[in-house]
This record gives sequence, C-alpha cells and structure tokens, in this order.
Amino acid sequence: MKTITIKLPDALAVRLEKRAKRLGVSKSAIVRESLASELERGGTVEEAPSAYDLMKDGFGCVDSGFTDLATNPKHMEGFGR
Repeated sequence: MKTITIKLPDALAVRLEKRAKRLGVSKSAIVRESLASELERGGTVEEAPSAYDLMKDGFGCVDSGFTDLATNPKHMEGFGR
C-alpha cells in the first residue's frame, strides 16, 4: 500500500477526526473509503466533458448576417474601449 500526505483545512480535519472517533476507525480508513467512492462514481475532472464537447453541436448554428466580422476593420471600431 502506498502512502501519501495531504493538507486539510482545519475545519475539515476536525470533522474527519470526530467521525473517526465516532466510528472507531482510523482517519486513513475514512479517507480511503471516501476517495474510492468518489472515483467509482466517476467524479474525476478527466472524465467530465469539456466545454467544447458540450457545445460542439451548436457551433455554426447562428448566422450573424455578416460574412467578414474578423477581417473587416469597420466591424472592430470601438472594440476594447
């Protein structure tokens, strides 16, 4: 079994210690169980869809009526002021 070190906010550390005492188990056991449960649920950032994935079906579905917004200087007048 590997060992890691984590830093907890004081309030969370107090809650962890109280729960460990109440349940009669180690703090490490609670952290292991909580982490395993979260990872089984698919709660990792890597598994969440990106903004691109969520919006890709909507790209290009709105027509502004302008064909040259990025290249015509008159459309950029006052931009950034």
